[in-house]
Amino acid sequence: MLEEIRQTFDNLEGKLEKLLQELKSMPSETVNFKAGKDKWSVLEAVEHLVIAEEGMLEQLTTTTGNAGLDWQDRSAKNFQIVIKVMERDIPVDVPDDRLEPHGDDKLDHLLDRWKDVRRKTRACIDGLDSDNAAALVYRHPFAGPLNISETFRFIDVHFDNHMRQLETIKARAK
Repeated sequence: MLEEIRQTFDNLEGKLEKLLQELKSMPSETVNFKAGKDKWSVLEAVEHLVIAEEGMLEQLTTTTGNAGLDWQDRSAKNFQIVIKVMERDIPVDVPDDRLEPHGDDKLDHLLDRWKDVRRKTRACIDGLDSDNAAALVYRHPFAGPLNISETFRFIDVHFDNHMRQLETIKARAK
């Protein structure tokens, strides 16, 4: 399990590096373009991804992560629904208002935050062994508690979903 988590994270790191290179060369008009009032810009999609990963890391590393945890709240079916919805690019509302982007941050600052959360996530993963990995929990607003392996599967699919969203935004900006 730990090797699978490390491989998933390494894959995510590669995807982020590719995105960072693309964002560095993207015109600000494209970064800030919105196809409609209720549509996200590239900047807002990036902000959402940063917020999501910061929240995930906070939950995984808090000492009270399992406090009051009821694994009965877990739904394998709901987890699979979340994964399928994202894989199929089915639009859904953000399940928690704290994950909504505000669009008032600068891209450079967001990218610094993203690099920081990835650095801290790497440190968390590097410190895992089979005993402490089992104690890590991320609580998805719809799927409920996820173990560490499911958490990184979710983050990977979530990232891919929003990368396809960014491609759509860029195409509409032209």
